[in-house]
Amino acid sequence: MLKYAFNMADDGMVGQQLFAGEATRLAYDSPEAREGRDAFLEGREPDFSDHPWHY
Repeated sequence: MLKYAFNMADDGMVGQQLFAGEATRLAYDSPEAREGRDAFLEGREPDFSDHPWHY
């Protein structure tokens, strides 16, 4: 991810698109995202108790 961030300035629009794509992939592949997606598809409430907030 850091490589994409460093190259973003020199690669122009393509670099920005690659950076955004990688950020989106990382966000959608997190355990919280999988639980939310699976809960939605199964028609149930998501259970995020295994994923405490650290903020």
